[in-house]
Amino acid sequence: MQSLNKERLFWWVTVPALVAVLATLAVLQFRWSEQVSVATREQMQSNLQTSLMGFRQDLGREVGAVAVELRSAAPDPANLRASDFSRQFRHWQATAVHPGLVEQVFVWERSPQDELMRLDSGRDQFEPRAWPASFEKLHQHLLAAPLVVNRGSGLHQHSAGQRQHGAHRNPGNFVPWMVAQDIPAIVYPVLQRNADASQPPSVSSWIIVQLNPVVLQKEVFPELAQKYFRGTSGLDYRVAVLGPRESLLYATDNGFNAQGSGPPDAQVNLFGPPFRRADGAQPGLMAYFPQLKGGGAGRPPAADDKRGSGMERPVRLEPFPYSVEDGYWQVAVKHQRGSVEAAVSGLHRRNLMISFGVLVLLALTMALVVIASHRTRRLASLQMDFVAGVSHELRTPLAVISSAAENIAHGVVSDQQQLARYGASILKQARQLNQLVEQVLVFAATQQKHGNYQLSAVNVANVIETALENTSALAGTASITIERKVEPGLPPAAADFGALAQCLQNLITNAIKYGDGQWIGIHAAAHKVDGKVREIELSVEDRGIGISPQEIKHIFEPFYRSPSVAGSSVHGTGLGLPLARTVIEAMRGRLTVKSEPGKGSSFTIHLAVMSGARLAETAPGSIPGETAGYYS
Repeated sequence: MQSLNKERLFWWVTVPALVAVLATLAVLQFRWSEQVSVATREQMQSNLQTSLMGFRQDLGREVGAVAVELRSAAPDPANLRASDFSRQFRHWQATAVHPGLVEQVFVWERSPQDELMRLDSGRDQFEPRAWPASFEKLHQHLLAAPLVVNRGSGLHQHSAGQRQHGAHRNPGNFVPWMVAQDIPAIVYPVLQRNADASQPPSVSSWIIVQLNPVVLQKEVFPELAQKYFRGTSGLDYRVAVLGPRESLLYATDNGFNAQGSGPPDAQVNLFGPPFRRADGAQPGLMAYFPQLKGGGAGRPPAADDKRGSGMERPVRLEPFPYSVEDGYWQVAVKHQRGSVEAAVSGLHRRNLMISFGVLVLLALTMALVVIASHRTRRLASLQMDFVAGVSHELRTPLAVISSAAENIAHGVVSDQQQLARYGASILKQARQLNQLVEQVLVFAATQQKHGNYQLSAVNVANVIETALENTSALAGTASITIERKVEPGLPPAAADFGALAQCLQNLITNAIKYGDGQWIGIHAAAHKVDGKVREIELSVEDRGIGISPQEIKHIFEPFYRSPSVAGSSVHGTGLGLPLARTVIEAMRGRLTVKSEPGKGSSFTIHLAVMSGARLAETAPGSIPGETAGYYS
């Protein structure tokens, strides 16, 4: 009793402790998942901004390469030669990744004819052309542009030391290239220094480089999108390049644009300042040319000024907006799952599912360990009870046989009638002992593999007769009335005669042991569906102590005996019902039970009806119910 109390205390402490550990792990997993989601979101946003800036910078380098070449083709602003432009343009084409990016190169000088000069690089000459219709806005703005540079900007002022070492450079090197985003084209003013050093330089001409929009859409933008937004299984983001007034220039997904699918996760300007101004306004032409007269003080070159380094200043590309509403070229991205937030939420849910799945698996494993431990201890207890029961069952017949044999050996029994009675008693106990040993051996065999029974047509009435004959001695000793009822015209059942008789004998023995000691009913009937016999039902009933609902689910477990009978004078091994059920199921049948405490029990064997084809397989002349063989 003390050991049982200790065991109960152990489980009352252990199980809540394990539950508390699992709950703590679940809380920690949830918090960890939240932290991972926050860190993942920040990292994705940071990587996204880095990719956008890389996209912008690579496009700037692609366009800036031709700007550098053509800017160096104007060493003498007063005398622009087509051969210099052709040489530099061909050099750029030979080294460019996308030589088709430039569609045409123009030079424009103010003149009464107001003609554009188109570069023919094949013949090293300029050809006069009328202004294309798509250049109309650009033409009007260039006509309105000032002609002289404001001295106050200070961009062309150098120290004496710099002039002495030849570091004085053309102030035009600090003028940005303007991007006419509606064409598209890049525009550059060629500045000419006056002979009088006290006078500011003037704009002598403009270089206009028309870009090929098809190359941008078919080659440049797709390559940059693949370079910066490709994941392990394709593009992680949908990418769109938006033109003036947010028109769609390029998109990896035709269904994606800034208006049609919700706001993008991030976007950046391709030219000019990377991000929109807070007030929504956009600067005009003069804001990017503070050195042009009337353009204002502007901003100093600061750290970008490399006048004393001997290096060429990098090309700066600024948008050429015609109005505030024109806006910038922008690259906008949106995650394939709808948004970065949706992607992070999906990842968060997946992490939670995996984490809690692991916890559930751990909980199930712990529960299985606890259940297996409990069942192991219970099985060990049942096996000990089985050993005790078998020992008792063996001891009784052995004691009777030993006593009778000793009396005969010592001449105590001399009368012929007494000798016959002793012989009958020895035979009876020997049969009981043999039956017990056979039952244990059969059970051991069924645990190794299911019985392979040769099913044949069996007469159920003959099976009942055989089982009653084998249990007649036990029934006669208990003075029990056996009521046998077999439905007339019962078709043969598909079974093994010997195995079925043994199962029925086990059920009759249990009914005698646990019944009221007065009556047992054995009934055989056909179960019909729609007028056709579907199976044979063979039932054994008693009016004994019955079985409680809590115990009825355990009675077919090996070695199990009800606590209400385990301590009584009724002995057993706990193998009869498990063995009967195993054998019946091996014959493709079923064994069911109905019981009510205090009113008795009813065990029913359900067997299939032997079909006509199987009847034909029965050996000629064989009698149903007398099939040879016991167990295979």
